[in-house]
Amino acid sequence: MRLTLGDLWAIAQMQRRVVIISIVVCVFASVVYATLATRKYTAVATVHMMTMAGQEIQADRVVDYDQYNRWNRGVWIATQLDVLESRPVREEILRRYVALGLGDGVEVNDANLRMLATSTETKIRQGTELLDIYVTTTDPERATRIANLTAHVFEDQSLNQRTDASRQSIDWLNKEISDYDERIRDASKRLLEFQRDHQMADANQQTSLGAVMGSLNEAYGDVHTERVKYETMVRDHERLLRAGDYEELAKDMNTAMIEALNQKYAGAVTNHAQVAAVYGEKMPQRRAAEAEIERIDQEIKAEVQHTLAAERAKLEQLKAKEKDLAHAIEGSKGEYLDVEASRADYEKLKLELESASAFYARLTERRGELEMQSKTQLNNIRVLEEARVPKGASAPNVPMVLAIGLGVGVLAGVGIGLLREYLDDSITSPLDVATYLRAPFLGMIPKIDDERDESRLALYTHEHPRSTVAEALRGIRTVMEMSPTSVVPRRLLVTSAVSAEGKTSTVVRLGVAFANLNRRVLMIDADLRRPRIHKVFGVDREVGLSTVLVGEKDYTEVIHPTPVPGLFFMPSGRGGERPNELLASHEVQRLLDRLGQDFDLVIIDTPPSAILSDARILSRHVDGVVMVVREQSTSRMLVREAVAGLEQVGARVLGVIVNAVDFGRRRTSYKYYYGYGYRYDKYYYGERNDAAAK
Repeated sequence: MRLTLGDLWAIAQMQRRVVIISIVVCVFASVVYATLATRKYTAVATVHMMTMAGQEIQADRVVDYDQYNRWNRGVWIATQLDVLESRPVREEILRRYVALGLGDGVEVNDANLRMLATSTETKIRQGTELLDIYVTTTDPERATRIANLTAHVFEDQSLNQRTDASRQSIDWLNKEISDYDERIRDASKRLLEFQRDHQMADANQQTSLGAVMGSLNEAYGDVHTERVKYETMVRDHERLLRAGDYEELAKDMNTAMIEALNQKYAGAVTNHAQVAAVYGEKMPQRRAAEAEIERIDQEIKAEVQHTLAAERAKLEQLKAKEKDLAHAIEGSKGEYLDVEASRADYEKLKLELESASAFYARLTERRGELEMQSKTQLNNIRVLEEARVPKGASAPNVPMVLAIGLGVGVLAGVGIGLLREYLDDSITSPLDVATYLRAPFLGMIPKIDDERDESRLALYTHEHPRSTVAEALRGIRTVMEMSPTSVVPRRLLVTSAVSAEGKTSTVVRLGVAFANLNRRVLMIDADLRRPRIHKVFGVDREVGLSTVLVGEKDYTEVIHPTPVPGLFFMPSGRGGERPNELLASHEVQRLLDRLGQDFDLVIIDTPPSAILSDARILSRHVDGVVMVVREQSTSRMLVREAVAGLEQVGARVLGVIVNAVDFGRRRTSYKYYYGYGYRYDKYYYGERNDAAAK
């Protein structure tokens, strides 16, 4: 269940007594605590934590705190705070405090170290490099002394850290310089021996072996490319030759001789066409022209064969040349690799010597700089302001204690109220209807405390048309008629989960509300076991619905008028031994159809649906079902099962009406609305009647 702020406020209003008691108890406890608590005093010393200290000398540092601090300010500050809270620093603070000889029994032991830890607090000022050290004790002078000692010990510890680091770095540098000196000697010796063993007077001298390998690889690449080209061309030409496609083969070769023969062939074809136009097939001129074409064609074929043979010979030459170059490259490769390996080893030894020499020079230079730094007084921590004796107590903070007590009281009161609402399994608000019943909320009917007579209670809205109850029924009527998701019902069934929910009085009040719209409304008492409507109007129940269903009477003979214009009712009649089967008969549908011709709205009062099945049976014949629930009376589970049972048989549940609502304990908005109605009702009826009596 999701609760909004409005829901929480409503619960707080309903549980206001619990909330008020909780607030009073918590505030009283806060006052007692503020009165009896031990007074504590807080002294504050301020330290400047500089991320970059002043420069007494201009020299690079082996351990460059300033550069580290600039790039890692947050990490550096957090580290310094951890150092300040470390055990060695606190032990030094206590030792210096004992050395003051104040005689107040302070010793360096675990108990006092823990007390010092709990009484000291550090805070960084936002956006600055200032650190405030707070020390809180029951003695203001002791708090001041400890705060100042903490600041000075922190300052001294930072300076010692820098100088100790410089001295440790000098020792480390001396060891590294000795190691690199030995490395230089060893690297020089191995480089000379390598040159002597490999006869390398000048390892940087250029040889022609690399150039030869380069030229051979280049020549091999050219020959290989040309060989692949010729091989592809010869393979294509041989394919055309096997296919006998000499014309396409001649076009692809396109040599000077073949081009000349193609031109002669074209001339011969032209001449043959001219001769054929004049002479017949057997004429000597025509035969001579055909012979010329045949002769030139044979020459083209012979030339193609000759050219293909030349291409094959060229291909074999390229293959032989490629093979020779491959052998030459393979023969030179071993020698080249040996030379390159020796050269790489030489360069490696030379680089090792140069690197060792460079590091040796840098370390020697750094050692000189660090020796100067170890004698400096550079410090990142400086006491900016010493603590002063506090004039007043810092704890307890009376306003804060009272505010906390008030807040805890409100939260505890609301929490207890929520728990009480959660443990209450009855329907108490529209929120319960939407959350637990999952059905539309039609409205609430206010509780009437000063009326006990059943007839007057049911007809209360007729006798008091300006009352809040009447206004509530009009609101429910409006919701039922003007809902955009439903059709205005002409047959309405009203039921409840259990008995004593105010179902019958709700039926009468709904009938009055709809009759006030100048409609003809009929109320049918379908509760054949415990009927109630006839008691409201003082009529005998013996002749009614059951009498009509068994065919003993016509429906027009059992309908009675009421004091409300346009409102009629039909009693239940005798229940008989099987009222359930009687309501399940087909006569019910026929009766309702006939009544629909005479009345604008038929409202049926049925037995409780969680106990009996009468309401489920009749729900098939109506346009909608309304569930009546008395506030704080029926279990949510039982009502939900009743609604689910109706929906299971296909009933259209229009919504839920919460009856007999005590608006004196409702949320503020409801109190205002209905409170206005009560005031109006009191004036209209009470004062007017008093005036009439006078």
